[in-house]
Amino acid sequence: MRFILFDRVTTAIPGTEAAGIKNVSAQEEFLIDHYPRRPVMPAPLIVESLAQLGGWAITTATQYAALALMVMVKQIEVTGSAVPGDRIDLKVTIQTINDYGAQVTGAAYVAGTPILTVGTITYVLYSVPPEEREAVKQRYQYYTR
Repeated sequence: MRFILFDRVTTAIPGTEAAGIKNVSAQEEFLIDHYPRRPVMPAPLIVESLAQLGGWAITTATQYAALALMVMVKQIEVTGSAVPGDRIDLKVTIQTINDYGAQVTGAAYVAGTPILTVGTITYVLYSVPPEEREAVKQRYQYYTR
């Protein structure tokens, strides 16, 4: 089973940054029985949303030649929360990228207010064979529609 924790990429500057959204629904699998009277999207899943968007930005920056696999997260600051009905605006900025890995910074906002920031998300890059790149491209372009 695969959990994609962002709904859409709204802006992308190749090799530089990406922005996206995550709409929090009361029907999210992770919210069922989570604080029944006040469900809140867990902060680690917001970090994962940023990490997935960062991975998307890195993979597209490599022109689908490498998949970005998160290996480390540093400097997380949680300053708010997201509840069902909220739209989380996600933004990541690529700090470094080379043949072996990459790093991004990221922030999540609800109604323009920061709810979570990440100082560094580090990825290792996994090479995609040339014959599989078109399939990866098709899968990744789905999120820009």
